[in-house]
Amino acid sequence: MSNTSSTTAYALLVRPDGFFQILDWPTESTQNLRALRSAIGCTTVDVVDVTDTLSMWLDDEGLFAENPRVNIPAFRLFAHYGTPHQRYFGNAVFTGGTDPNGDTLGLTEDAILGLLMNHLRFLTELSRIPAQRNK
Repeated sequence: MSNTSSTTAYALLVRPDGFFQILDWPTESTQNLRALRSAIGCTTVDVVDVTDTLSMWLDDEGLFAENPRVNIPAFRLFAHYGTPHQRYFGNAVFTGGTDPNGDTLGLTEDAILGLLMNHLRFLTELSRIPAQRNK
């Protein structure tokens, strides 16, 4: 098995219903905007910097959708790493920070695994699934 973790980058799609999907991040920066629009399902995107190395992308017009849905799972992920300043609506895509040229970076394998672990923990808390009982 070859080690491609240094060249492979990812993004994480999180929907308001908790559904998530790991996305391959484009190697060409010219494809970033297309990938974001496609994953979020919109034509205009906006970005919120969570940290220097983590960004959250959203539909710029998500609040004005026919049935806007607050994305509680994305809000909780944001709150784990930074301080959210408002409610966020619709699908969200988490990526890395930016490079010196201002191009959006994908997430490393370690970063995507950390996000997933926290997302799954938050989903378990939201669904109130009882833990296994020991006798």
